[in-house]
Amino acid sequence: MNKTKKSLLIASLAAALGMGLANVASAEVHHAPPHHVTVGWHGDRYWDGHRYWQRQEWERHHHPAPPAHRYY
Repeated sequence: MNKTKKSLLIASLAAALGMGLANVASAEVHHAPPHHVTVGWHGDRYWDGHRYWQRQEWERHHHPAPPAHRYY
């Protein structure tokens, strides 16, 4: 291998290593913690601390329908 090819090979390896290290360094960026969502109604959705419920789904799950009125 002549001197020019060797220099090109070393330069390209150094550049690849530099780009790889730059990617690793940028992956360690710390992000702000997620926003705190309070339990309760948010528009037409209810947050119970674990998931959002649609209004009809929440009412079905938390307030069973009263028994039908019987006429005797």
